[in-house]
Amino acid sequence: MKQLVYISLILPLVILGQEGVKLDESFDPTSLHDWAESKVRIEKIKSLKEYYDGAGAQDGPVVLNEYSNFVFRVQLGSTRDYEEAIAFEERAALAFEDEILIHFDSPYYKIRIGNMSNREDAQNLQQHAIQKGYRRAWVIRTENTPLKEK
Repeated sequence: MKQLVYISLILPLVILGQEGVKLDESFDPTSLHDWAESKVRIEKIKSLKEYYDGAGAQDGPVVLNEYSNFVFRVQLGSTRDYEEAIAFEERAALAFEDEILIHFDSPYYKIRIGNMSNREDAQNLQQHAIQKGYRRAWVIRTENTPLKEK
Protein backbone atom coordinates (compact mmCIF):
# COMPACT_ATOMS: atom_id res chain seq x y z
CA MET A 1 0.00 0.00 0.00
CA LYS A 2 2.83 2.42 0.93
CA GLN A 3 4.62 1.65 -2.30
CA LEU A 4 1.55 2.52 -4.31
CA VAL A 5 1.28 5.88 -2.54
CA TYR A 6 4.96 6.63 -3.16
CA ILE A 7 4.70 5.70 -6.81
CA SER A 8 1.59 7.82 -7.27
CA LEU A 9 3.42 10.83 -5.78
CA ILE A 10 6.76 10.39 -7.53
CA LEU A 11 5.59 9.34 -11.01
CA PRO A 12 3.97 12.70 -11.93
CA LEU A 13 7.08 14.57 -10.74
CA VAL A 14 9.32 12.44 -12.92
CA ILE A 15 7.09 12.81 -15.97
CA LEU A 16 6.64 16.59 -15.56
CA GLY A 17 10.30 17.14 -14.72
CA GLN A 18 11.55 15.60 -17.96
CA GLU A 19 9.67 18.01 -20.18
CA GLY A 20 11.07 21.15 -18.53
CA VAL A 21 14.76 20.31 -18.97
CA LYS A 22 16.27 21.39 -22.29
CA LEU A 23 20.02 21.44 -22.77
CA ASP A 24 21.64 24.26 -24.70
CA GLU A 25 24.12 22.55 -27.01
CA SER A 26 24.80 25.59 -29.16
CA PHE A 27 28.06 26.55 -27.36
CA ASP A 28 31.25 25.35 -29.05
CA PRO A 29 34.41 25.74 -26.89
CA THR A 30 36.67 25.62 -29.96
CA SER A 31 35.13 28.91 -31.07
CA LEU A 32 37.08 30.69 -28.31
CA HIS A 33 40.35 30.32 -30.26
CA ASP A 34 42.44 30.41 -27.08
CA TRP A 35 44.26 27.09 -27.44
CA ALA A 36 47.49 28.75 -28.62
CA GLU A 37 47.61 30.99 -25.54
CA SER A 38 46.71 28.09 -23.25
CA LYS A 39 49.43 25.95 -24.80
CA VAL A 40 52.03 28.69 -24.15
CA ARG A 41 50.90 28.93 -20.49
CA ILE A 42 51.11 25.16 -20.09
CA GLU A 43 54.68 25.15 -21.49
CA LYS A 44 55.69 27.94 -19.06
CA ILE A 45 54.31 25.94 -16.14
CA LYS A 46 56.21 22.84 -17.27
CA SER A 47 59.46 24.76 -17.61
CA LEU A 48 59.05 26.32 -14.16
CA LYS A 49 58.43 22.88 -12.67
CA GLU A 50 61.61 21.56 -14.30
CA TYR A 51 63.54 24.59 -13.02
CA TYR A 52 62.37 24.15 -9.42
CA ASP A 53 62.86 20.39 -9.51
CA GLY A 54 66.47 20.93 -10.59
CA ALA A 55 67.12 23.85 -8.22
CA GLY A 56 66.90 21.68 -5.12
CA ALA A 57 69.52 19.26 -6.45
CA GLN A 58 72.05 22.05 -7.09
CA ASP A 59 72.01 23.69 -3.67
CA GLY A 60 72.05 20.55 -1.53
CA PRO A 61 69.51 19.50 1.07
CA VAL A 62 66.77 21.88 2.09
CA VAL A 63 65.72 21.93 5.72
CA LEU A 64 61.99 22.36 6.20
CA ASN A 65 60.57 23.51 9.50
CA GLU A 66 57.10 22.10 9.59
CA TYR A 67 54.42 24.11 11.28
CA SER A 68 51.79 22.14 13.08
CA ASN A 69 48.42 23.52 14.02
CA PHE A 70 48.53 21.62 17.31
CA VAL A 71 51.21 20.94 19.91
CA PHE A 72 51.35 19.14 23.24
CA ARG A 73 51.98 21.06 26.43
CA VAL A 74 51.89 20.21 30.10
CA GLN A 75 49.44 22.16 32.19
CA LEU A 76 50.82 22.65 35.66
CA GLY A 77 47.73 24.28 37.12
CA SER A 78 45.00 26.87 36.72
CA THR A 79 43.50 29.64 38.79
CA ARG A 80 40.90 32.38 38.52
CA ASP A 81 43.14 34.97 40.21
CA TYR A 82 45.65 36.83 38.02
CA GLU A 83 48.05 37.59 40.90
CA GLU A 84 48.05 33.92 41.87
CA ALA A 85 48.77 32.94 38.27
CA ILE A 86 51.80 35.26 38.16
CA ALA A 87 53.09 33.82 41.44
CA PHE A 88 52.53 30.28 40.10
CA GLU A 89 54.51 31.19 36.96
CA GLU A 90 57.40 32.56 39.04
CA ARG A 91 57.55 29.37 41.14
CA ALA A 92 57.47 27.23 38.00
CA ALA A 93 60.24 29.31 36.39
CA LEU A 94 62.53 28.29 39.25
CA ALA A 95 61.73 24.60 38.74
CA PHE A 96 61.84 24.37 34.93
CA GLU A 97 64.15 25.53 32.18
CA ASP A 98 61.32 25.54 29.61
CA GLU A 99 59.55 28.79 28.88
CA ILE A 100 56.24 29.08 30.69
CA LEU A 101 53.01 30.21 29.06
CA ILE A 102 50.00 31.66 30.85
CA HIS A 103 46.92 31.03 28.75
CA PHE A 104 43.74 32.88 29.67
CA ASP A 105 40.57 30.92 28.96
CA SER A 106 37.81 32.76 30.78
CA PRO A 107 37.58 32.60 33.74
CA TYR A 108 40.81 30.63 34.26
CA TYR A 109 44.49 31.47 33.90
CA LYS A 110 46.19 28.24 32.83
CA ILE A 111 49.90 27.81 33.46
CA ARG A 112 51.52 25.59 30.81
CA ILE A 113 55.01 24.58 29.77
CA GLY A 114 56.48 22.82 26.76
CA ASN A 115 55.92 22.89 23.04
CA MET A 116 56.16 19.26 21.95
CA SER A 117 55.18 17.85 18.58
CA ASN A 118 54.29 14.43 20.03
CA ARG A 119 52.51 13.15 23.10
CA GLU A 120 55.39 10.92 24.26
CA ASP A 121 57.75 13.87 24.83
CA ALA A 122 54.98 15.74 26.64
CA GLN A 123 54.34 12.73 28.89
CA ASN A 124 58.04 12.65 29.80
CA LEU A 125 57.82 16.34 30.75
CA GLN A 126 54.65 15.58 32.74
CA GLN A 127 56.50 12.91 34.77
CA HIS A 128 59.31 15.39 35.38
CA ALA A 129 56.75 17.97 36.59
CA ILE A 130 55.14 15.43 38.93
CA GLN A 131 58.58 14.67 40.40
CA LYS A 132 59.08 18.43 40.94
CA GLY A 133 55.89 18.56 43.03
CA TYR A 134 53.25 19.48 40.45
CA ARG A 135 51.04 16.46 41.19
CA ARG A 136 48.14 17.68 39.04
CA ALA A 137 50.24 18.21 35.91
CA TRP A 138 48.64 16.79 32.80
CA VAL A 139 49.26 16.69 29.06
CA ILE A 140 47.07 18.82 26.84
CA ARG A 141 46.86 19.02 23.08
CA THR A 142 46.42 22.68 22.26
CA GLU A 143 46.55 25.14 19.40
CA ASN A 144 50.06 26.09 18.37
CA THR A 145 50.38 29.68 19.49
CA PRO A 146 53.71 31.46 19.88
CA LEU A 147 55.02 31.75 23.41
CA LYS A 148 54.89 35.28 24.78
CA GLU A 149 58.11 37.27 24.60
CA LYS A 150 59.45 38.63 27.83
